[in-house]
This record gives sequence, structure tokens and C-alpha cells, in this order.
Amino acid sequence: MIEAVLDLLDLRLEGEGQVGGRITCPPRLALKPGQYLLAHAPALQQTLPEVLFPSRLTPSEIQLAPPLPPAWLPGTSLKLRGPNGKGFHVPPSARRVALATLDVHPLRLLPLVDLALARGCEIVLVTPFVPGDLPPEIEVLPPSQLHDVPTWADYLALDLPSECLPSLPDRLGLKPGRTLACAAEVLVATQMPCGGPAECGVCAIKTRLGWKYVCRDGPVFNLNHFSLD
Repeated sequence: MIEAVLDLLDLRLEGEGQVGGRITCPPRLALKPGQYLLAHAPALQQTLPEVLFPSRLTPSEIQLAPPLPPAWLPGTSLKLRGPNGKGFHVPPSARRVALATLDVHPLRLLPLVDLALARGCEIVLVTPFVPGDLPPEIEVLPPSQLHDVPTWADYLALDLPSECLPSLPDRLGLKPGRTLACAAEVLVATQMPCGGPAECGVCAIKTRLGWKYVCRDGPVFNLNHFSLD
């Protein structure tokens, strides 16, 4: 865990017109795909921290997935703390990687693209929203074909709002009592107002292992920890 004060370098329109941004990567920050940063803008007297997910990670820069607060402008000084939470863990043996969203832009999954390409993996992206700078090696499929993906993939990473979890078995084509044929993880999107200590309970979700807090125990979970039957 590190703390750093950095300026927001610029803003950019991403994800169907929402505003993302870019910051310098703090030294020694080991931020994994799926983990998040907490940010305050001291000059704006924020009450609660903003939760920031990367949409691209390089040794020198971090692109921030939208949305960002409307009051943040290029040059805004941000006090950052992270990394927070648990990120994705792509099995070293995986050679066919699938990334999927159902109703949201896949920006928070995109840091997995560079990781998978570096390992020489084949990649399929299932999404209704196609990023403009997606590498040509990646095959893009509509959400209606999600049920075919687990039979092809060695590993599946999803980004879903928490309210979509109950409908996931139908979208995956799973019959009662059946499990996925591949390793799978899900980034659960929900409000995390306390920013990591799990003190407010707002982000609590029920799993097969009991109640878990997205801010602390996630936001990335093993999909098998949810009831899919």
C-alpha cells in the first residue's frame, strides 16, 4: 500500500461518452487488473474518496476508467492510496482467455488484454461496446454469444453490476446444478462509499462462503463462490 500526490494529466472521452483520465504511475505501485485506487482532491474538499479503476496500466502511466467527478480538471491534484482490494488472477496455464461484460463498457477489463497478449494467449471479448483502440488480435462477440464462451476458454473474466449476478446462469446457458467448464472470476461493480475498511456494509454481498464485502474481499471474486444453480 502506498500513498502519493499526483496531478491529473488530462481527460478523455471513453466508454460511450463518459470521462476518463490519465495519471503518472506512482513509483513502486504494484496495481493489478481489477484492483482499485482511492483518490481525494484536497482542494475540492471531498467528503468521500473516489474509487478509481485502471483501464490501462503501463510502468509510467495509468489510464483511469470513467466516470470521473465533473469537478476534476486537468491539473487537479489528487491524493491517491492503493492498491486496494483483490484483483484478477489469470492462471499461468491459460492459453484461451475470454473477457465479458453484459451491459457496461469493458474498460475495467482492458488491463487484462496486455497481460494475456504478453503470454501469447488467444483472446475473445464479449461486449455490447467495442473500444476504439482494441488490438486487432482480439475477437469481439456480442453478449448473446456468451453461453458459447466457457466451452472454448481456459479462463473467463467478467465485469458485472452486483444486481446482474442472479441472471448470470441464464446468460451463461447453465442448467441447474451445472458449473462452468473453465476457471472464472467476476469483478462485482457496486457502491463502495467507505473506501476499503468495510465499515459501512453498503457493499456486502452474499456468497457461498457467507457475506463478503466488495471493497475488502473483492472487488474480484471466484465465480464459483456464487450460487449459479
